[in-house]
Amino acid sequence: MTGARVFVVDDDPDHLEGLCDLISAVGHETVAFDVASAALTAATAAPPDLVLTDLRMPGLDGIGLLDGLVDAGCDVPVVVLTGHGDVAHAVRAMQCGAEDFLEKPYDAEHLMSVIERALKTGRLKAEVARLQTRLEEQADFIGESRAIAALRDTLAEIAPLAIDVVLTGETGTGKELAARLLHHRGPHAQGPFVVVNCATLPEVGAEPILFGDPRAAADGAPNPGLIASADGGTLFLDQIDTLSMALQPKLLRILQTRETDEIAGPRKLDFRVISSASRPLRDAIRQGTFREDLYYRIAGYEVALPALRQVPSDVPLIFAHFLAAAAARHGRQTPEITFDDRKALQSHHWPGNAHELRIMADRHVLGLRRPRAVARDNGSGAVVNTGQTLRDLVSDFEAKEISRVLDQCNGNTETAARILGLPRRTLNDKIAKLSLAAGRRK
Repeated sequence: MTGARVFVVDDDPDHLEGLCDLISAVGHETVAFDVASAALTAATAAPPDLVLTDLRMPGLDGIGLLDGLVDAGCDVPVVVLTGHGDVAHAVRAMQCGAEDFLEKPYDAEHLMSVIERALKTGRLKAEVARLQTRLEEQADFIGESRAIAALRDTLAEIAPLAIDVVLTGETGTGKELAARLLHHRGPHAQGPFVVVNCATLPEVGAEPILFGDPRAAADGAPNPGLIASADGGTLFLDQIDTLSMALQPKLLRILQTRETDEIAGPRKLDFRVISSASRPLRDAIRQGTFREDLYYRIAGYEVALPALRQVPSDVPLIFAHFLAAAAARHGRQTPEITFDDRKALQSHHWPGNAHELRIMADRHVLGLRRPRAVARDNGSGAVVNTGQTLRDLVSDFEAKEISRVLDQCNGNTETAARILGLPRRTLNDKIAKLSLAAGRRK
């Protein structure tokens, strides 16, 4: 492995020279700074692999340097050197983002051990960030059914086209994943991906959040708004079917003109619009909760995403993917999926779709098989089976999910059935089968 590039910052010239000699002796490149502000400027222009800095220095001190690196978005590991009695300040430095600290006096071997550990952590963080970006760019829908294959083909076909798209599907069917795929493979891939969750916009004060406030710029605090911040990229209007009727006319106007109002005058915007809805927007139009002209503005193409119950053969494949990810996240072995597990996975209705399936995978990996039982570790890292099968686990989750939605709907089974994507009769059958309290349910 090639040597790392290390910035060494200390106002004591003799100590600075000694540190650089020691670090260079093991093959690393060192750059010496006797003033922290100079190190900050250099790190911002070309980030090093590590910053080793003294804590107490005139002018900008070690914590100030650390704060400056964070503010500049320079994500490099920082090791702080402290004098005797400065441990409290060192702890503060750790709270501000330092990777480690070393109290003077220290021996050379310990210093190099701390440096190598910090460099390793920095490399791991960089690799995780790289892989995360790659996953976001390459993530795709998992499955071998005709419905999932057709979905992949459709997204691949429309991604490079300069058209706006509406994605329709139940909660957990992957609407944001589809939106990100269209963005990363589309003509605005190098621009920002701005998410606007229409369901969480406040009833009062939503306009400046969405459309900005030109007056704020005059006061020295520019607020372009979320829509304008998508310029050059993609604007993802999540759950647009929940957008209030009061906001829809102004949204329509800015989508028609692709302009935003500023103090200096209108500014042209260039962005792609991808919208998502949990129900067909034509239904919302018939119910009088969505403008028809806004629908025709955003629906250059419509894509319907299938629910898990519509692709039962794919559920074990998706579950295996979530299982492997959960095992890696929790540092556990990936459990085997048995034949009975597969049958349970394929026969379950999955009202929460991928959200519910991901939770099941986490619980399966962690051995949380009984709601009231505590999983035990036998010392080898493997969780002892507490006796409940995946089918039981699924039933437990189904009961909790139905109860949660019923509570949310104040016991109204008609509304709950619509949210869960179930016929009302089926929901009533499940309430009876799962012995759920139905005292106030109608």
